[in-house]
Amino acid sequence: MSKEQYFENRNNYITCEDKAWVTDYCQRNWPEEVSHILRIADDAVEHTFLFDLRWDMERTYVPVHFDQEVDWDYMPGDDPEFIFQFNRHQFFICLGQAYAITGDEKYAKAFAELLDSWIKNNPLTEETKQTTWRSIEAGIRAETWVKAMGYFKDSPSVDDGLVKAYMDCLTVHAEYLMTTYKHFQIKSNWGVIENRGLMEIALALPICDRTKEYLDAALTRLSEEMDVQIADDGVHWEQSPMYHNEVFHCYLEVMRLARRYGIKLSKKKTEKVRQMAYANIAWKKPNHCQPMQGDSDETDLRDLLAQSAWLFSDPVLKFCAYDKMDYDGAWDFLKEGIEGYGKLDAKEPDFLDKVMESTGNLFVRSGWDENADYFHFRCGFLGGGHGHSDKLHVDLVINGEDILMDTGRYHYVPGEARTWFKSALGHNVPLVDGRDYLKCRDAWGVDKMSAAYFGGYKKKDGYRYIQGSHGGYLNGEEGNVWITRKVLAIDTDLYLIADEFFSREKHTYQQLFHFNNQGKVSRSGRTVRYNGSGSDGELTVLTEGCEMKLSDGRISRNYNQMETGKQLLAGKEADGFSSVISVVSGGKKKEYKSPELSLLPVFGADPAVPLDPSDAEAVSIGWKGKNYVVILAHRDIGDSCDLLTAGGVKGLGTVIVFDTEKQKVGGTVLHW
Repeated sequence: MSKEQYFENRNNYITCEDKAWVTDYCQRNWPEEVSHILRIADDAVEHTFLFDLRWDMERTYVPVHFDQEVDWDYMPGDDPEFIFQFNRHQFFICLGQAYAITGDEKYAKAFAELLDSWIKNNPLTEETKQTTWRSIEAGIRAETWVKAMGYFKDSPSVDDGLVKAYMDCLTVHAEYLMTTYKHFQIKSNWGVIENRGLMEIALALPICDRTKEYLDAALTRLSEEMDVQIADDGVHWEQSPMYHNEVFHCYLEVMRLARRYGIKLSKKKTEKVRQMAYANIAWKKPNHCQPMQGDSDETDLRDLLAQSAWLFSDPVLKFCAYDKMDYDGAWDFLKEGIEGYGKLDAKEPDFLDKVMESTGNLFVRSGWDENADYFHFRCGFLGGGHGHSDKLHVDLVINGEDILMDTGRYHYVPGEARTWFKSALGHNVPLVDGRDYLKCRDAWGVDKMSAAYFGGYKKKDGYRYIQGSHGGYLNGEEGNVWITRKVLAIDTDLYLIADEFFSREKHTYQQLFHFNNQGKVSRSGRTVRYNGSGSDGELTVLTEGCEMKLSDGRISRNYNQMETGKQLLAGKEADGFSSVISVVSGGKKKEYKSPELSLLPVFGADPAVPLDPSDAEAVSIGWKGKNYVVILAHRDIGDSCDLLTAGGVKGLGTVIVFDTEKQKVGGTVLHW
């Protein structure tokens, strides 16, 4: 088939009018993105490659240059992810956009040369299936090749011979992807990525019986994968926002193609995609980024939210996105999408807190502005190879600035760093004996998995209560400890965190916290202070007898990037049951005032004899001109000591809060 015949399909190219219109829009509204794309394209012309696009799954920071022919399976260092990222060919789209923006034929020549080089030097073999032809890369290339080719319809550098080789190779991709749908693909982001690619090829190639089979297979598989992989709360089962959004992008692309080609998708399936979009709203931090949960980078979500807002005509999604169509969305949806998005109203979400019970994620926020407070509690299942040992982990943002945060992923190379970032040691969690509760076999596999028990959420009288447990330390020879974490939010800027360790053995019971490294972190006694650019905060360990160590830790906001941070490890040795209680708070810089904190004895039936702390503890909190008493019972109630008294207040329950100016008896019972 000739180039002319390929481009008879109107959907296979962007018209000159559209290119000019979108170019003008992007130059006016997204000049930094235009400069970035042109830099990537200029680098590709010179055979220099650096992967720093927003959604590059494995970023790099050191350019790789080839003096002569490009070596497509080149691997700098010991990380094969470079090969995989390289062979996804995202820079082909950048070359196409650079050609559209400038009209400079050098970009078309570079595209033609690189595409021809790849096709000639990368046959599909059992060996290349492990490098340049992994099935996930084949799926991604389908999108990048088809989209890139759409920019070069009028280029003399892209001739009949190249287009025929391109189409023949797309057919090889499709036939390969038809064979890869196995058990792993059904449950993995790989399957969605591969079959989105199969759909791209089916629609780009000329219509025939075989391409119809490609399309039918792709749509059937994508439907099955959605049923298996997306939980009832809209979160992808792998428990990593990065890969949730890679899958989300694929389904947005399916919707875009369906819209363009007049393919009807079921309402049930499109609503599931909308749920994925709303999961992004729920976990979007005040800085607009996804949390660094599991194998995730700190990536801005507003582009995907803008594209989904347009596809769904959803004002709430637009409120959480950009006020204008993003750069990538502009090229995908062209003038119709840009203008339609501009006319779409924006509406603030009607919720602040969000409980994602299916996946064990809970989010609390004070508002939707960039200076809001934000809290994340995590108590869910592992999520496969991209999941981390983060049961009972917490993130905290005060006044728009991170205070406590996940440490990220760094890279996928087996070894100490990969293990540390995946382990409990890289998270804000309770620990036993300073060790992880999982055993990493390699970069992906783990042993000794355990279930999480999300204990629920309650909001009452302005307070929020969150509870979760896990049995990861019920592991025989190394000990048997059951952990419950109780979190009480007096407001969105002050949290009491109480960890209960149930055991009949002697262990060291600890809390571990990682602080944002963009502020100054210091320790004074039992308090660690955070002084940031716009927020101040502090964390105080109230439990007596705890050994506290503030030391250097690590934070990785993006793949292949690691920085030094500060971590606090606080704990004590105990024989049998023990608890560790901390309070973390914060506020606007220079306006923040420390809470007044102290432990109080708790009395039961005998007002003269305090209960043992293993039965119940109480905390006095002076905060913003008010005084609160919190009573925490560690045992079941119902005995003669079940009416609990502390600091002049009394009540019944295992978690009770008193505003002492208003309540002396009863209090607000958050857990019975």
